[in-house]
Amino acid sequence: MIERDDEYLDFSSVPESKGVPQGLYRVAIVGLIIIFAIGGAVCLMSGYGHHWPATTTERVPLNQQDAAAP
Repeated sequence: MIERDDEYLDFSSVPESKGVPQGLYRVAIVGLIIIFAIGGAVCLMSGYGHHWPATTTERVPLNQQDAAAP
């Protein structure tokens, strides 16, 4: 089949990339900052509402003699 010249696609050269958009770098940096901020908040707030040793642990019977005593 004979093709016209204007329909011929030239695949002899590889197209050049324009690179990674600058906005993607900004989004990645902001995302990393948010990840570390959430991790830091979790570590800082992990002790909130926790008391050690718990006051009720003193009432746990550790042997049979303590369990039988009133």
